[in-house]
Amino acid sequence: MLVILAIGPALLFPTPSRLLVLMVVPVLAYSAWVTYGTVIPRTPLNVSLGSLLIMVMISTTTTFDILFSLDKISGVILGVLVFWAVVRWTTSPAKLATITAVFLLAGAVLSVLGLLGTHHGQYEHPDSWASHWRVVIPPIRGAENGFNPNAVAGCLVLFLPLQIALFFFSPRWWERWSQVEARGNWGSRVQGALLVVSSVTLVAMQSRGALLGVGLVSAVALLAFSRGARILAALALGVIILGSVMLGPRAIARDVFDWAGPAMEQTVTIRLSIWSRAIVGIQDFPWAGMGMNVARTVLPVTPPRIETAHAHNHLLQAALDLGIPGLIAYMSIWAVVAVLLARVWLRSRQIEYRVAAAGLAAGLTAHFIFGMTDAIPLGSKVGVLFWLTLALTVSLYQIAIGGKKRLR
Repeated sequence: MLVILAIGPALLFPTPSRLLVLMVVPVLAYSAWVTYGTVIPRTPLNVSLGSLLIMVMISTTTTFDILFSLDKISGVILGVLVFWAVVRWTTSPAKLATITAVFLLAGAVLSVLGLLGTHHGQYEHPDSWASHWRVVIPPIRGAENGFNPNAVAGCLVLFLPLQIALFFFSPRWWERWSQVEARGNWGSRVQGALLVVSSVTLVAMQSRGALLGVGLVSAVALLAFSRGARILAALALGVIILGSVMLGPRAIARDVFDWAGPAMEQTVTIRLSIWSRAIVGIQDFPWAGMGMNVARTVLPVTPPRIETAHAHNHLLQAALDLGIPGLIAYMSIWAVVAVLLARVWLRSRQIEYRVAAAGLAAGLTAHFIFGMTDAIPLGSKVGVLFWLTLALTVSLYQIAIGGKKRLR
């Protein structure tokens, strides 16, 4: 894992010469074969990941310029290597505690970087307070003008639900997993501080998709565990149905758009235009896709004429990049992860494991909902956080139900 961390910067900011660091991968593979008897760890995601990597390789034959796709290709390679390294290393509850702590700290780092490095001006109305937000960190390649607030929020939702779940329902998880007794309440205080920073950053990003995802997940959680919430939800549903009958759905939709303002109507119009063109692109390149990162050169025809970095839908984006087989591989990752978390929730006897599974499931669900109206394309620099989430999920599954030996 230390070697992969060392070569990580070259894969995050790749050039043909920097990718020579991949020559270390065969050495790692041989070392793993000698030590463990397998080149890669056995995990429930291996079939999906193998299929995805095959489609990434095939996509190099369809891209108009391999150098243009290089960032995203190397990003996927880095993400898969991080996933396998973390899963192989996490062989005990103590190591699971360490990886979970690293995961939560990564969310805190993302929150701080988001507050200091996000550029809101190009995404908000000139009179909005967010339009006056100033970037205070040095520019990074690929984000020279600052981070996209939607991308920051879309990644942040992976962390926030787990932070909430562990803080409120299992604050002593570190001690239980690591078997190290903590003095005082420093663990809870740190978790509380991380939760506050993440919450403030999520609100500051003003991402409708991320807030919608967190809101829906929170509503489902309340409905599942609170009788009072179910009663209020039933009353609210009754009011909505009654209002729809009395006013009509068109009048309600018109009032909602009037309340949201012209920006909301413009956003919906642009999204629909992008999605329709993305579907046409998928029909033109159904089997191998256009090649990674190529869609941004095809979709900028939406009004106004600005560069569209992605399809604003992660499923459509996966199909554009890797074709329908790549989309199937990508969706299978989500399906397998859902099954693993459900098994931990249903089979584990330790409340800490169940709480962690619920938090991870909520975060991934919020991220999936966010991805239906926006997207963090496969291979993006911040996308490594998604792979870290998958690694933590599989590690939790292997430790929680005692399957580490069987899967390794």
